Amino acid sequence: MISLLLACTAPDDTAEARPETLTLAAEVAERGKQIWPVENLPFDWMQTVWAFGLHRLEARQPGQHDYYAAWMEQEVSRFEGEDPKRFVSSDSMSPATMASVAMVEDPQLQLTLITDAGHLYLSQAPRTENGAIQHWAEGSPFGDNGQVWVDSQFMFGMFLLSEHRRTGEREHLELWVEQYVLFSELCRDPQEQLYRHAWDDADKVNIPSEPVFWNRGNSWVLVAAAEMLRLVGPEDPAWEQIQPLFAEHALAVLQLQATDGLWHTVLNRPQDPDNYTETSGSALIAYAFYVGHRSGALDGQYQDAAYRAVDALVEDRIDEDLTVEGTSFGTNPGDYDYYLEVVQLDDIILGVGSVVMVLAETSP
Repeated sequence: MISLLLACTAPDDTAEARPETLTLAAEVAERGKQIWPVENLPFDWMQTVWAFGLHRLEARQPGQHDYYAAWMEQEVSRFEGEDPKRFVSSDSMSPATMASVAMVEDPQLQLTLITDAGHLYLSQAPRTENGAIQHWAEGSPFGDNGQVWVDSQFMFGMFLLSEHRRTGEREHLELWVEQYVLFSELCRDPQEQLYRHAWDDADKVNIPSEPVFWNRGNSWVLVAAAEMLRLVGPEDPAWEQIQPLFAEHALAVLQLQATDGLWHTVLNRPQDPDNYTETSGSALIAYAFYVGHRSGALDGQYQDAAYRAVDALVEDRIDEDLTVEGTSFGTNPGDYDYYLEVVQLDDIILGVGSVVMVLAETSP
């Protein structure tokens, strides 16, 4: 594994003393662009996570924008004509985030056919009894099955935040806040302050029904909230609604950080040796903690925890040849045994994107 002399817990005022991880982020990103040339890049959620990682690297080291802008430009024609492409799930619409992000960075880009399709999807997507947007819509392989998945907090939540930034229209932020609260009502455990993976509206039950809390699902919620709070700042009325929920959730996750600095794929069963610590969710949690601290929504212990996770990722999950190891594959709602059986693979595009995100964000 890559060996850097990384401090385990850096105090708030000595972040500059930590080794720079920006160069490593850029190296991992460049290798990823060689593995996944833009002309071969599918238009789906895993690729969105990868591209969002490049976007966060772009904020620190310009030179990434052209890659994901080209990805959008090669897809935009599919949204034209008499039979334009339509989104059929929260996952499938997530690439619209990158169309919005690319236009924020370069207003000359003409990608509104994609963002318009995202807004159309959200306006027509089926909702639960309480108004939460369901994960699947008409035309999806699963049809309208009445389920809410916490994944959607990232998949359409990041799109709404970028559209608020791009257009200045408050309605996008208000929809984000509405959905965050509704998802919390359905999926958040009131005792544990952690999120179950899904809610089945027809049967009025969570999936899983037992208190089993999937790592990456919780990380999606944390990242979306951290980005929202960074975007609006403490003077915005939405801050008062979301920051307490975010802080309670973050504290519950913080207390479950594993001894290796990462988080188990099922957060709350650390004693089981088969319950492995997982790369992508851990990177996303660390990212959310760091962003939350920098925005003033969380205190210094969360930055310390983020640094511990980054140390672990660098030491144990990024090989000498820049392979990113230990990411669990795409995961559906299931029971405890199911989550443990999800295969871990190396160089899964969502894991690489998550690692680039946190390496770029936390570098001094």
